Amino acid sequence: MTTSTNTTAARTGAAPPPAARTAGPARVLSDLAATASAEWVKLRSVRSTWWGTALALALTAAVAPLTAVATIGNMQRDLIASADVPASEMAVYAAVWGAQFAVIALALPVMTAEYSSRSIHPTLQAVPARVRLLAAKTVTLTAFVFVSGLVMGAVGTLAAHLVMLHPLIEGYGTLRPAQAAADVVRMSVYLALVAALTLGAGAALRSTAGTLTAVFALLFGLPVLLLLLGGGAGAHLADRLPLLAGVSFLDSVFVVGRTGDALSPGAGGMVLLCWTAASLVAGALVLTRRDA
Repeated sequence: MTTSTNTTAARTGAAPPPAARTAGPARVLSDLAATASAEWVKLRSVRSTWWGTALALALTAAVAPLTAVATIGNMQRDLIASADVPASEMAVYAAVWGAQFAVIALALPVMTAEYSSRSIHPTLQAVPARVRLLAAKTVTLTAFVFVSGLVMGAVGTLAAHLVMLHPLIEGYGTLRPAQAAADVVRMSVYLALVAALTLGAGAALRSTAGTLTAVFALLFGLPVLLLLLGGGAGAHLADRLPLLAGVSFLDSVFVVGRTGDALSPGAGGMVLLCWTAASLVAGALVLTRRDA
C-alpha cells in the first residue's frame, strides 16, 4: 500500500484494504458482525418474516387462553386431576402446538429461498466464506426468533391470566412472576433452536419442500411413530428426539405430560442443542462441499 493510498483512506474514512487488516479473533468477529448485519437487512426486508412473526404471535395469543379454559374445564368436570394452572405454561403450550409451526415457516426460506431464486450466487460472491455466511444467518435468525419469543410468551401469559380471572374458572390459575419469566425465556430458547435446526436442514437439503418434510418428520412424525410402536425402547428413543427433548427442557407437564423416560430440563436442553448443532454442521458441510 502506498502513502497516497493511506492518505486517501484516512481522508475518506474508508476501511483499509483487506491485506492491511490483522488476522485474528477480532477480525473474525468483525467479519461475522458485518455479514450478520447484511443478513439482518435481508431478513427484515422480506414480508414473510413479518407475516410469520405476526402469525406466531396471533397463535400464541389465541391458543394460550383457549388451552387455559379447556384445561380448567376438564378439572371442573373431574376429567383430570385438579392442580394449579400457571398462565405461563399455557403460553408454553401455545408455543409448542401453535407458534412453532409459524416459526418453522419463518425460518424455512432464510436459506432455501436463496436457492430457489438463485440469489445464492451473488450472496456467495459477496461472502465467499461459506461457513461464515451460515453462521451469520444463524446468529441473525436465532436472535430475531428469541426476541420475538419473549414478546409471544409475555402476550400469551397475559392473555391466559386475564381469561383465568373470569368468575367461572377463577381459583385455578396462577401467575408467579419468577416462574413466568423462566417459562418465557425457556420458550424463547426452544423456538430459537427450532429455527436454527430448520435453517441447518435448509442449507443441507436446499429445497423448500424437502426441508419442510424432513423437519416435520423429525419433530413430529418420528416421535409419534416410535410411541405408536409401543414398548420401552420406542418411548426411550422418542424422548431423545428434538420435540420431546425440547418439551423436557420447557419443564411443563401441560404440554404432553411426562413419561418415565423423560429427560431432566437440563438434559433435554442439551439434547435439543445437539440436534440443532448436528443440523447446522450438516448444512455447513453441504454448503462448503457442493457448488451452488
